[in-house]
Amino acid sequence: MKRLFKKAFHKFVVNEKGAVSIYLIIVAVFLLLFNAVLIDFARIIVAERQTEEAAKVALRSSLAAYNTDLQNKGLFGLSYNQKEAESVFKEVFKKNLEGGDNYNLLGLKPVGNEISLNLNMERSLANKDILKYQILEEMKYKAPVEIGEALLKDFLSIAEHVQQASDYAKVAKKINKKAKNREELLEDVEQLLEDAKELLEEIEDDIHGESGAGNKYPNVKYIDDIFRFHGQYLSDLEDVEDYEKEQENKDEEDEEEDDEEAEGEIKKKKKNMEKFKNESTRLLKRLIHRSTGAKEILEEALELIEEAEDINEEIESDIEEQKKKGSSKDYEDAKEVSLELEQNDSDLMGTLDNYVINPQFFTDLKAEVNKALNEHLRKTDENTGKLIPKLEEFLEGVESDFSGKHRSYDRHVEHIQDYHEDTLEAVNNALDIVQNSEYRKDYKENEDEIKEEEDKADEHKDETKELLDDLDEEMERIKKDRDIFDKLNELVVHYGGKIEENGNKFSLEDRDETSDEAFGFVDMLFKNIGNILINARDELYINEYILMRFQSHDFKASDRYTYANNQVEYIIYGLNSGGANYAAAISEIFAVRFAINLAAGFLQPEARGFGPFIWAFALGFAFKETAKNMIDITDGKSIDLFPIKLSKKIRIPQMNYKDHLRLFLFVHMEGEKFERLMAVLHHDTDQDLSERSTYVTAKATSTVNLWFLPQVIDMLGSTKAI
Repeated sequence: MKRLFKKAFHKFVVNEKGAVSIYLIIVAVFLLLFNAVLIDFARIIVAERQTEEAAKVALRSSLAAYNTDLQNKGLFGLSYNQKEAESVFKEVFKKNLEGGDNYNLLGLKPVGNEISLNLNMERSLANKDILKYQILEEMKYKAPVEIGEALLKDFLSIAEHVQQASDYAKVAKKINKKAKNREELLEDVEQLLEDAKELLEEIEDDIHGESGAGNKYPNVKYIDDIFRFHGQYLSDLEDVEDYEKEQENKDEEDEEEDDEEAEGEIKKKKKNMEKFKNESTRLLKRLIHRSTGAKEILEEALELIEEAEDINEEIESDIEEQKKKGSSKDYEDAKEVSLELEQNDSDLMGTLDNYVINPQFFTDLKAEVNKALNEHLRKTDENTGKLIPKLEEFLEGVESDFSGKHRSYDRHVEHIQDYHEDTLEAVNNALDIVQNSEYRKDYKENEDEIKEEEDKADEHKDETKELLDDLDEEMERIKKDRDIFDKLNELVVHYGGKIEENGNKFSLEDRDETSDEAFGFVDMLFKNIGNILINARDELYINEYILMRFQSHDFKASDRYTYANNQVEYIIYGLNSGGANYAAAISEIFAVRFAINLAAGFLQPEARGFGPFIWAFALGFAFKETAKNMIDITDGKSIDLFPIKLSKKIRIPQMNYKDHLRLFLFVHMEGEKFERLMAVLHHDTDQDLSERSTYVTAKATSTVNLWFLPQVIDMLGSTKAI
């Protein structure tokens, strides 16, 4: 038994015959299994790729169903709703997965309950970012963008000139009114000085006249008569007093002897005394009254001078503040964009200095008026070395019969004459300063021309105002398509906006106020355009899209004021009629043209010299040219961008009505402009943008029957290898 076991062990264990064959069989089995697994994994990878390609084809098929109305506006949005899009996706996916009539080698099958598609409505065309992106993609390769950009650069080429005009206008408007107030005050001062002079000249003969041989006591014609005859008055007064004393001491018999003759003499003297005193009193009171009147007038004049001086200081301060502030920053980007810009070397701001009167003028004027007053002014102390106090002293002396301290009049006439002469001389000097100072001389020489230019400005301003008023009245009568605009407003709210009305109204009642309002608008216009062109051009593309895809006012159309002919205007302004939106555009065109023409006015050869004249001339020129421009624009004609040629090298481009709208789209960048654009798109295409998806996501699953991998796994599992 033992031997049998050894023999079997040697035969089956120790014997090496057939070992290589067994080894090769084992290796071959493992290689076969490995290759079988690789084949199935390859089939899985192919299945995944085929499933992915089928899903992509299905997605493209779903997305191919874009809305043609929106496509005509350059936009992409699906026509399908969620259910329709998902059905198309499943059908196309299944056909592409199964291969249709072709042999399906992999045997792929879709898993119905694991196939889905989502339209992602949060990324519909009602999403501002999505809509902007599509507009930008649409406009990237459109030639009109380049055309619009070129026109904007031409417009910005005049930024330097308009900026100087804007800076000048801001301060000129303010100081021009102040200068007029100051001039009115100085005119009042001049008139008051004339009145004071007249009063002083009225009493000149009374004070300086000398009694001739024909003037006898008790007649008083000049103040000199009072001093010449007051001795006679005192003598008569003494005689009367002596006579009255004698009469008191006489008895009745003595009275009867010489009463008649003496009494007659005394009566005559009393009558002369009374006449002398009355005429002296009347003369002195008249002199005091006239002198007091002159004093009060001079005091009023001094107050007005000080008020005018304060205004002059304010004007100087306003000019210095503007110069210190420097040029407006609103134009920096605008000037940088225009590479062909030629700098304006004219010192326009320097001409503002003409508005300031040299402070020495007021110093000298006040000195002369104070000198005149000091010859009149009553002192609070006992000093009577002035005209009025001296006259009052004489009056008091006359009324007290030259008694006591009033008996000494040796130099009174000389003093009064000196005081009066000095006062009149000071008043004349003050008048000479007011009338012949360099500033007032320039002002008076230019006064008629300034008034003429201001009248011209008002005349042309009124022409423009009448044109715009007539347009407003016409728009009030013609309110077309009200139901359409009501619907558009509802759509604006639907897209998350609110009802608002844009547009700027400009006052045409006051020249300076119009200038201020117009430049406020134009400053913002240059700032926005310059900023957009130098930093980001997206807004330019969007604006050009609006101008290209929608209708602006057609001047040749028979029904020009309907919605159909004023779509761009509605997007900009949001008013409730086509005519009202058109009128808003015309109003802003006026502001732009006025600002440009005012800048050109300052460059005219005639606009030289005296500051107030320059401002008046430039305003007149601006209103005249603007009135012409508005007539041409409302007739549908093009106009020159700038009314004068700035350089031989640079052409002067022309701008039409639509070109101005291109500018205004930059002014009204904020607000509800985009919501109004959505509303117009909705209305024109009859498509709710919130239902027009632009983005879809899908999930798809397929199955494939594996050939080897399941059996390999089962076998390995049964041998407990895995």
